[in-house]
Amino acid sequence: MRRKMKWRVLASACAAAMAVTSLPYMATQVNAEPAAVTQQTGDNDLKLWYTSPADITKYYEGWQEKSLPIGNGAIGGTVFGGITRERIQLNDKSLWSGGPSTSRPNYNGGNLENKGNNGATMTSIHNYFANGQDSSAISLANSNLVGVSDDAGTNGYGYYLSWGNMYIDFKNVSSNNDVTNYTRDLDLKTAIAGVNYDKGSTHYSRENFTSYPDNVIVTHITADGSEKISLDVSVEPDNSRGSAINGIGDSSYQRTWDTTVSDGRISINGQLTDNQMKFSSQTQVITDNAGTVTDGDGKVSVSGASEVTIITSMGTDYKDEYPSYRTGETESELTNRVKWYVDQAAVKTYEELKANHVSDYQKIFNRVDLDLGQTVSTKTTDALLSAYKAGTASEAERRQLEVMLFQYGRFMTIESSRETKTDGNGYVRETLPSNLQGLWVGANNSPWHSDYHMNVNLQMNYWPTYSTNMAECAQPLVDYIDALREPGRVTAAIYAGVSSADGEENGFMAHTQNNPFGWTCPGWSFSWGWSPAAVPWILQNCWAYYEYTGDTSYLRDNIYPMMKEEAKLYDRMLVRDSDGKLVSSPAYSPEHGPVTSGNTYEQTLIWQLYEDTIKAAEVLGTDADLVATWKANQADLKGPIEVGDSGQIKEWYTETTFNHTASGATLGEGYNHRHMSHLLGLFPGDLITEDHAEWFAAAKVSMQNRTDESTGWGMAQRINSWARLGDGNKTYQIIKNLFNGGIYANLFDYHQPKYFQIDGNFGYTSGVAEMLLQSNAGYINLLPAVPDDWANGSVNGLVAQGNFKVSMDWKDGNVTTATILSENGGEAVVQTKNASLATVVDSDGNVVDVTPVKENRISFATEAGKSYTLKDIPASAEVAAPTGLTALRADVENVKLSWDAVTAEEGSNVTYNVYRQVENGDVICIETGLTTTTYTDTTADKTLGTMKYQVSAVVEGNESEKSAAVTAVEPVGAGKIDNADERIAYVGDWGNWTQDKNVNYMDTIEYLQNPNGGETVTLTFKGTGIKVIGCTNKDRGKIEVLIDGESQGVVDTYSASTVRQAEYFSKEDLTAGIHTIQLKVLNEKQTASSNTKIELDAFEILDSTLVAPTGVEVSSKSGMTTVSKANSTLQLKATVAPDDATDKTVTWSTSDDSIATVDANGLVTFLSKNGTVTITATSSADATKSGTIELKVAIKEDVADVETIVEDGTVLASGTAGTKNSAITWNGEWSNWAGEQTKHHGGTKTETRNDSSAAGSYFEYTFNGTGVEVYSQKHANFASFDIYVDNVKIGNCSLNGSSSGDNQQLIFSKTNLTNGKHTIKCVAVARDGKYQVNLDYLKILSPGEGVTADKSALQTSIETGAALTKSAYEETKWNAFKTAYDAAVEAMNAADATQDVVDAKKAALDAAITALGTPAVPVVEDQTGSAVLVESTKVVLRWDKVSGAAQYKVVDTEKEIEMTVSGTTATLENLTPGTTYNFKVYALNNAGEASAKAIEISNVTTIADGSAAGEIESITKTSVSDDSVKLTWTLKEGSSFASYDIYVNGELKGNTTKTEFALSDLNDGTYVVKIVAKTAAGKSVLPKQFSFTIENNGGGETTKNVLSVTNPAGISVEEGTAFKDLELPEKVTVTVTGNLNEEVAVTWAKGDYQTTPGIYTLEGTLTMGENMENPDGVKASIQVTVTKKQYEIKSVAKLDKKKVAYGTAVSELNLPTEVEVTYTDGTTGTASVTWNTDSYDGNTAGDYTLEGTLSFADNITNPKNLTASVKVTVAKKAEEPKPEPKKEIKSIVNAKLDDISVKEGTLATALGLPGQVEVELKDGTTATVDVDWDLSAYKSDVPGTYTLTGELVLGDEFENPDGLEVSVDVIVTKIKGDDSNKGDDNKGDNKGDNNKGNNAGNNTAGSTSGTNAGTTSSDKAAKTGDTTPLILWGATAMLAAGAVVTVVTRRRKRR
Repeated sequence: MRRKMKWRVLASACAAAMAVTSLPYMATQVNAEPAAVTQQTGDNDLKLWYTSPADITKYYEGWQEKSLPIGNGAIGGTVFGGITRERIQLNDKSLWSGGPSTSRPNYNGGNLENKGNNGATMTSIHNYFANGQDSSAISLANSNLVGVSDDAGTNGYGYYLSWGNMYIDFKNVSSNNDVTNYTRDLDLKTAIAGVNYDKGSTHYSRENFTSYPDNVIVTHITADGSEKISLDVSVEPDNSRGSAINGIGDSSYQRTWDTTVSDGRISINGQLTDNQMKFSSQTQVITDNAGTVTDGDGKVSVSGASEVTIITSMGTDYKDEYPSYRTGETESELTNRVKWYVDQAAVKTYEELKANHVSDYQKIFNRVDLDLGQTVSTKTTDALLSAYKAGTASEAERRQLEVMLFQYGRFMTIESSRETKTDGNGYVRETLPSNLQGLWVGANNSPWHSDYHMNVNLQMNYWPTYSTNMAECAQPLVDYIDALREPGRVTAAIYAGVSSADGEENGFMAHTQNNPFGWTCPGWSFSWGWSPAAVPWILQNCWAYYEYTGDTSYLRDNIYPMMKEEAKLYDRMLVRDSDGKLVSSPAYSPEHGPVTSGNTYEQTLIWQLYEDTIKAAEVLGTDADLVATWKANQADLKGPIEVGDSGQIKEWYTETTFNHTASGATLGEGYNHRHMSHLLGLFPGDLITEDHAEWFAAAKVSMQNRTDESTGWGMAQRINSWARLGDGNKTYQIIKNLFNGGIYANLFDYHQPKYFQIDGNFGYTSGVAEMLLQSNAGYINLLPAVPDDWANGSVNGLVAQGNFKVSMDWKDGNVTTATILSENGGEAVVQTKNASLATVVDSDGNVVDVTPVKENRISFATEAGKSYTLKDIPASAEVAAPTGLTALRADVENVKLSWDAVTAEEGSNVTYNVYRQVENGDVICIETGLTTTTYTDTTADKTLGTMKYQVSAVVEGNESEKSAAVTAVEPVGAGKIDNADERIAYVGDWGNWTQDKNVNYMDTIEYLQNPNGGETVTLTFKGTGIKVIGCTNKDRGKIEVLIDGESQGVVDTYSASTVRQAEYFSKEDLTAGIHTIQLKVLNEKQTASSNTKIELDAFEILDSTLVAPTGVEVSSKSGMTTVSKANSTLQLKATVAPDDATDKTVTWSTSDDSIATVDANGLVTFLSKNGTVTITATSSADATKSGTIELKVAIKEDVADVETIVEDGTVLASGTAGTKNSAITWNGEWSNWAGEQTKHHGGTKTETRNDSSAAGSYFEYTFNGTGVEVYSQKHANFASFDIYVDNVKIGNCSLNGSSSGDNQQLIFSKTNLTNGKHTIKCVAVARDGKYQVNLDYLKILSPGEGVTADKSALQTSIETGAALTKSAYEETKWNAFKTAYDAAVEAMNAADATQDVVDAKKAALDAAITALGTPAVPVVEDQTGSAVLVESTKVVLRWDKVSGAAQYKVVDTEKEIEMTVSGTTATLENLTPGTTYNFKVYALNNAGEASAKAIEISNVTTIADGSAAGEIESITKTSVSDDSVKLTWTLKEGSSFASYDIYVNGELKGNTTKTEFALSDLNDGTYVVKIVAKTAAGKSVLPKQFSFTIENNGGGETTKNVLSVTNPAGISVEEGTAFKDLELPEKVTVTVTGNLNEEVAVTWAKGDYQTTPGIYTLEGTLTMGENMENPDGVKASIQVTVTKKQYEIKSVAKLDKKKVAYGTAVSELNLPTEVEVTYTDGTTGTASVTWNTDSYDGNTAGDYTLEGTLSFADNITNPKNLTASVKVTVAKKAEEPKPEPKKEIKSIVNAKLDDISVKEGTLATALGLPGQVEVELKDGTTATVDVDWDLSAYKSDVPGTYTLTGELVLGDEFENPDGLEVSVDVIVTKIKGDDSNKGDDNKGDNKGDNNKGNNAGNNTAGSTSGTNAGTTSSDKAAKTGDTTPLILWGATAMLAAGAVVTVVTRRRKRR
């Protein structure tokens, strides 16, 4: 009733407002009685009100903390409510400096082409990451992926500027003390800001609003009483810097203007200095007839009036249109446009203006009403907020403030963002979206420029727009993002290399911040400014417009083109990561952490972009090819979600535990960081929902890590995210935190350091809506996160996706009724507690058929325009989940759990259930019915992996939700544990103090300076004793020590002087096991002590049973410490000494994960980068004990440059001053700074002074190499360097950066220097009055030394050998193999091993492996095994080791399972739930031969998936009497249930074990029955619904007509079945009048039924029951399928053995294509066979058993999967005769022939060289062999001596191991006086013909006939200079003469 009454009040108010508009303006009635002045009266719970004005003297603080906003989406103001002087801060959202300007003719949106290099920079970064050069990638990103720096707003970025102020000076009020009963207010129901007070007998009233319909700001002032109004009105543009936060430049805000006053109108026309933007305002002052209006100097004065109206409008010539961003209006055109609005408004009465405004505003605002049980407080809003913070506000008052802030966000949306409107003057009024301060700024230097930040802020501004029913208010955002596309394409081309020619839309890019002038470049610091995923994120807000409205036309025209273009950008921009997945690179998670190749933030947003764009394209039926690409890319994305070792959503993919890599390196701030960018898949995205349990649980862990307190918007984001996680109480806690630390008195949200930022307001409103209604996951989720404090309430008008308008009431946290208006029609899927038992009726009162999806979720069809109400919903008894769960591992098999008891009514039956999850497997209930709060899991095998536990409470049969999951952890063991260890729990206001080393243990100590008493310290540990260590002193107090809850006495920590690391408690006689110590602070002291202070430094845990480790040795199992193949793995072994050490476990880590990673089992995985890496194994029991092994990656590859880092200095142990690197020459005054270690490589930078003395200072460094890079920090206050290399000036490098200082980055690079010594010199040069410079580090580039030997093949052979098993081979053969193996490993690890040595060792090892022969087949004896983990789809088996087994084969033949594993554990996945498996484990040798016997692990039954089998098929009703019926139901075939719960209209009516139930005492009405079937185990199926109507109760039976029949399911019979033998149903269910179901008899006709195979439809005639008619002749039908007779194969005939010769191919085996089979009925037939011959090898003798798969007709089955088999024996190969050994040549009888002397011109063929020589063989005999002569050195036309050599031609008979040759000296003498024909032999007729004609094919081959024929080849071309043709010609001539000679035309090989 409350809600309906409120509607009536509003309607009456509206009607009254409209009624007075018919009165003439000047005749406005004034009440004779003063208006009520106590604002707390009335029932308006949505009015902010105060009893003092906002402080006008505090220009900015008064504005942001106290003033009240009004607006219309384009213009507006904030009202101070002044008494003597009113200030209204004026704003126009388009008044921006920056953008195009006469001073910036080349304005380019801040893009820097020399930084992006048209995508080359990103390509280089991709390559750096791919090559493992992460630091280079990061440096390049930091230095180059930036835009123009413009914090001052003078380089084009600009500022959103304050327009100025309207001042109203009240001349008849001299001070605030002159008035009484002062109040000011803001009515959220009307968007009117008011002021009321009394002065004497006169009541003054003011109303202020900004009208969207009329586009004016209106101030209305009345005086009711004897006094009249006397005031001055002035308007002053804001030309001052302002007192906000940012350092704006003067030229960015300054402006010039003219002010004219005429006829009560103040006209201002001006221009901004920065960008020449024109602006204009018109202010008209109007009074009643009694008043006087006087024009003054810049003001309008009024006197003698009872009523004054001031009308103002403003405008600029801005237009959001690239590239000019101007309307093109002249000054007069702009003035006339603004003037038109004021002129139009001035002719209307105030009541008309007000009615127009209120009607327009309420059209949107009144759509949503929220009632949380609030009342109207008598406190002012600021007092109410203070009471809320102090905890003194009543619950109803708290609800009022919470509802008010919710509606305040909706009010601010309407006032700051409105849809485009075309006005009567033809002007299209298109507005910008809400910025960081919405519409309102109070100074020119507004925080963060009051710009558009797209890394959460702009997105948050529009989060509530759709869900709280204001969709049209989002249109400015859609238009704004669309306008970023053209300038964004420029950014995409420059930075990503993705260009769009004219007409193309290949992708646009924008980043963290942007302005209304297409500023789409990255920010001026990479660390916050680079965020290309900002566009995919903001497009979610745009896509949501369609999701909530279903407006397909708007989607097609406005939204889809943006989404499509952005998806196309990522199609081009994504790159492959090292794992082959697609990533966006470089990636940065706002605003912390490392630069990486891909991260969760970007990958999640890209996934969502593809997801939404695919949906949009499919809705529109367009771009099918692109959709296919998008789906492929989406599926190929890395991540996007991965779960880390802490159970968290990883923020970076290299993360293991929270914010750390596997090597322990810290990644980002993580804990408590304001941004939660890795959780965008939870909110606002769709990736993480309750239907994905693992991610959902991990999101909770990550949310806890981010904590509950943050800046204003940070808490708002947490509210939304916790709401998505369904935790209402946690969400509400953050709401309280927001009120306590994020809201000003005027309800503005603030961002630390306390500056108004509107996003938090919008985020809160969205968050409240998310608590009440969610629809992102494909269903409407009612009350998903309602807190206990909001247990009762109602809401009207929220919107769910699909354009469903939702209203609902709830009580005790349960929905009582919910009405869903379906605006568009379609399926509605609704979730709420017990939804499947609810009744749904439509707006016509009809019961709706629903489909239960889950116990709490249903779906039903809807019609557009109809509403659907859920009612009769059974309430759920809420049982709180247990808290305080801990899980401590006692040993390798046991985990001990404990938790806090739940609160329940006295006498209640309370038990607990325990659930466990191993790794990411099933959550399984491992224990039920516990009556204690402790439990030991004795099956917690540590080797299975990480174990997580949850506990639920069962109170009186109702089970709670499960507790938060906790991971089993090792309790703290023996050794010291520092006070700062996170495993110590502190309660109380403990502080932490850090002192220099060696004072406190680990340098820190925990303290309580002034205890209250009751503070505690708690630690759970494992051991036999414990010591407490702290600092005693003269001001210390007492503590009580408790162990396992028992007091150990009081300890006094007083001492006369300071004693550090004092042991003030010790207990050494505990039983071995887990214990808990608690120190309870007493706040007591002895008399001598001056205080009760307590300090704790450390605990020392003792364990007398422990054998401590003394050392760790690490070795490689294979012996290899060098690998030469990329992506290799190497198994390491850690040996912990001594042998009887209690804990031999270790943790593994790597020194460089860019070279190699190591897993928890010591398996090292190498990447593709050469280098050396150290792998460390650290004892789990004692972290001081560790062992290392150095591994080398030596992959043969092209030589890469070596990068050497030269640090500027080093960090000292303490303090902020480091030491300078003495290897660098420093000239001038330089100092080392280590105070910002995260910003500097190596933790330091070295810098000059910050004054003029620094100019000329320099550093220089001499190096050897080919290049050098300089890295420095940039800052707005830094100067520049002149840089010289080898005394040559290269150029000047500026260090100008952001005002906050950037991380170190590359500032200079010089490469391609000659390899050698060089000197770089950097000289400080002043820049714009800035003097300071710094060096962070140098990077020297030098040529690397390549790997000379390729050992990859050797590594493969070693890996093969390492897998062999000694026991499988003969000892002598094994020893020989081991010798070769060890030699191969030695060569593998030797850095100087030559390729020849490597090849030789490989060959020897391969031979030794071959010589081992066939391994022995292992023998299974008495080994056993078991299933150590059983889940629904996963089983882990473990068995005893079998001697000689190299591997094991696990099979279940019946289930077609077979897998091979190397160890004695097998994990089988993708099994069928609820199925029994019988596994056999065979031991295999290295050849893969299996043991004859298997280890059997039988009767392993996987867990059923939780769903009960079967369902109820149909329900019928039979009338028993006038007021009672009997319900009967049938089950689907195969269904079996133990009992049934019967609900009627939401009420449980009873339970039965039968399939019938009687209902009695029924009155007329509709009854909705839900029957829930349950199994014996208590599992229930979803309800079956049935409804019926009782009419005319007691009035006799009425005739019921048959409306339809439910045809029975078809039947199937074998061929030959006669009609009479068909088992047809005797009854069928019919629906009769009243939507009732009845059973009637049926008679079936044979029709065309045949006994042969086919499908036949039979008809049945219905037999009518009493009072039943069948006027339409409805008949039943049933389908009968006659199938072929089925045969089942019983056996397969055996085939004869085959014997074949060695070398017989598979195709020659002539295997049969058919075999005979015997069926189970004894008959036989044939089946086709497809033989599997993979194992057959005709070239290897032995026996082969080949199996064949059977094929047969459809009516034959083979349930046992029988196969055909045949044994084939391949005979041994016949031995071949061994070849005769070759004869070795010992010497040449005449190796040096006598000299030959010839005349100049003698051809080589005429030298008479012998064709054969005599040789002596090593067996003492002689022989003659042919000779090949090398004539290449001989030149017949050049006199001189030539030594010619001849190579022996050996053939198959001889060997020449010493490479002997024959030689002869040929002396060519000159012919005197005969030069005339020199060289002519090659000319004339013979030119080019030597190789042609009859000689073709002979001389070109270089061989002749005779004894030397065939000894040369074509690749030995003659190399005899100009004589070559001559020689060949001569050879031809000699051949013709039958000469015996060989012509050798080859280059002699080097030996």
